[in-house]
Amino acid sequence: MIMGARMADASRVIVLSCCLLTLLLLGVQVLGYEVPKAKIEVFYPKGFEVSIPHEEGITLFAFHGKLNEEMEGLEAGTWARDIVKMKNGRWTFRDRLAVLKPGDTLYYWTYVIYNGLGYREDDGTFVVDAYNGNGTVPATTPRPQVATDSTTPWIWPSDPDIDIRVGCTQPKTQVNGGPSRCAGQLVFVDEFSAGKLDTSKWLAERRFSGSPDYEFNVYVDDTHNTLRVHNGHAILAATATKRQFHKNLEAKLDLGSGCTGVANTADCVRDGRQRNDRLPPMVTAQFSTRQSFSFKYGRVDVRAKMPRAEWLTAQLWLQPKTPEYGEDDYQSGQIRIAYTRPANDKVDLYMGALLNAEEPLRSAKVCHRVGSSESSDDWSDSFHNYTLEWTPRELKWLVDGREICRQGSESIAFSETSVNGSRLPNSQKLEEGTGLAPFDQEFYLTFGLAVGGFNEYFYDTQKPWHEREPRAMTDFWRHQKPMLDRWLDDAHLSIDYVKVYAL
Repeated sequence: MIMGARMADASRVIVLSCCLLTLLLLGVQVLGYEVPKAKIEVFYPKGFEVSIPHEEGITLFAFHGKLNEEMEGLEAGTWARDIVKMKNGRWTFRDRLAVLKPGDTLYYWTYVIYNGLGYREDDGTFVVDAYNGNGTVPATTPRPQVATDSTTPWIWPSDPDIDIRVGCTQPKTQVNGGPSRCAGQLVFVDEFSAGKLDTSKWLAERRFSGSPDYEFNVYVDDTHNTLRVHNGHAILAATATKRQFHKNLEAKLDLGSGCTGVANTADCVRDGRQRNDRLPPMVTAQFSTRQSFSFKYGRVDVRAKMPRAEWLTAQLWLQPKTPEYGEDDYQSGQIRIAYTRPANDKVDLYMGALLNAEEPLRSAKVCHRVGSSESSDDWSDSFHNYTLEWTPRELKWLVDGREICRQGSESIAFSETSVNGSRLPNSQKLEEGTGLAPFDQEFYLTFGLAVGGFNEYFYDTQKPWHEREPRAMTDFWRHQKPMLDRWLDDAHLSIDYVKVYAL
């Protein structure tokens, strides 16, 4: 009896497992997110809209449809469009020219990226029975006009609703492991208009800084003093650790379960009494798309106003999604869209690519523009457009449309970089990639502020600390503390928007 019952239970488990496997193979979601049913509105004399309500976690809505003709599986359809920006609480596809009449049937499928994963609503149908806002049917209604391919030249879009049929060329850009749909497509945008950081796009860091630059700050995610979204700008600033945590630098600081570093390590917990240099004296902010968005090749536009404070590094970065060419010391690369430093009562501008953490190799691919008295170079007093154009052949940096720097693989691969006879320690590994390696893999966006640290100010002989000294942070804090408030007044990075286009 007992043996028979056990065999029956086992059979039920096998049947359930087979059913679950079948559902998964058929693309049926057993648990988790379900794409909302699309709302469809048809207007007279022309135009229609398809939309779903916004909810936290959605970063893209796509619509694919045909009129009076069933879809063949997941084909693109007559209409095929990605919507990457929510408006008025909804994700909305619009066609203002198509003419639909009562009795027509719209066949469609929709696709949503929710918390970084893709979900579909398949086999959708909608029969037109009236017009929204006007139930009157005209005596003669023209047949719907089905769009055809156009030879109109492609231009950079001003709106993120991209019709992949019009002027589309095959893109080089890859997004989240897959190809983007069209060259010129806006694949990521944030204009910081929501009043708070969009957690479906950004992960705000909460951790101690560490290798390879060991900045003199803690990154936190829950203080208005260091990160806020206001008047359409993301504003990053710095404050003192003691002001933020109400602890002295000899105390123990545990960042708790919200720590974004490695749990139970110096990323998350430090005891100032057991460290030569105590706790980091400053608190700043950093946020990234490492959990939601990464891409390979494209154009990045960031409109920002830089900080002016000394020893403060603005982080407008691209960082590798995976350490394909080495985990330590920027061996897998870091792209710096722009950063600034005060010098001679002006502010110098830097842009470039890092292949190693330590000098002299660190600065080998970084361009430097000396500050001037020209009003156009007041990087810390007004907003400027900082642009990176990244192709399989080169990296190019521009400010307000003017080219500042270019690094590429035309004449020499990055793997062959050397300074004063010193070569990259991972050059052999880089040779396994393309001539652009390590910049031939997906990177994600990072924005933040860093204070001091090692390597970053290696060549600055006026800094109030010494490289790699056990009490470097203490020396920095002793120097800055008497002038802290005045220094913090200049310690702001403001970002108006970030946009990423496919190339």
